[in-house]
Amino acid sequence: MRMSSSLAARNLFEVARRLQKDGLGQNLQRTSWPDDSFWTITAIKPSLDGKHGDASGIFTWKGTQQHALPRRVRGVLKRVWKTVPAEGAQNWVTKKKPSLGKPMVAAGAEASAQSGGEGS
Repeated sequence: MRMSSSLAARNLFEVARRLQKDGLGQNLQRTSWPDDSFWTITAIKPSLDGKHGDASGIFTWKGTQQHALPRRVRGVLKRVWKTVPAEGAQNWVTKKKPSLGKPMVAAGAEASAQSGGEGS
């Protein structure tokens, strides 16, 4: 069954708690804003349930930073927030660790080794 978009939407604190350091230093934006408009979170104090609280940050609108000092983020309880990847952010790739078990042998080589060793 598919969830409606309103059930999948999250407020600022629900988005931030899924990020490292509760979203400090992260860029968050409303879904209706242009791509180059966001809040850079500088301070966040979530409530115990993680759905309410206070947040402040530096607001950037259409690529232009609006204030030099952090201000209180408005509309934090509206369920329209998402993360914005930072411009210089690296995309981390998880690599598999090499296995420490016995080395892999081709199927044909393994069969000939078993028949040669047991038949002698």
